[in-house]
Amino acid sequence: MKKVVIADDNQILLEQLEKNLKECKEIEIVGIAHNGEEELKCIKEFSPDVVVTDIEMPKMTGVDVIEAVKDFEQVPEFIVITGGASAEIMQRLYKLPIKQLFYKPLDMKRLECEILMSIEKEESKQLEKSLKEEKSLLEKFKNFFKKI
Repeated sequence: MKKVVIADDNQILLEQLEKNLKECKEIEIVGIAHNGEEELKCIKEFSPDVVVTDIEMPKMTGVDVIEAVKDFEQVPEFIVITGGASAEIMQRLYKLPIKQLFYKPLDMKRLECEILMSIEKEESKQLEKSLKEEKSLLEKFKNFFKKI
């Protein structure tokens, strides 16, 4: 199950996001934020796998939040949603590691698919890592038994 934080200052959209994403068994919503400061606190507290964030929010923009966490040890994947943003904000955004950008009104099924793809990608990375470790261990056993 992947941990997700959702952040938007639009209460109606936030409730819609929460309702739709809760229906997916592979997603656990660990944090809900109404502004950038709350979002940053949720990221620090819960270490989510994915963050769905609005760009324009009070106190800190979604871009400010991404800039604040981009050098964290564990950086979540960011899916950004916007109803429209200034050219300056968009320029800053495109320099940051985001997974996807969605424009409002949201296509909830497409958003859910994007989150699930990030889950599959992470599971694939973990499987690949596990296979490499097993292969390395097997090589060590082979070398050990050659010496005997």
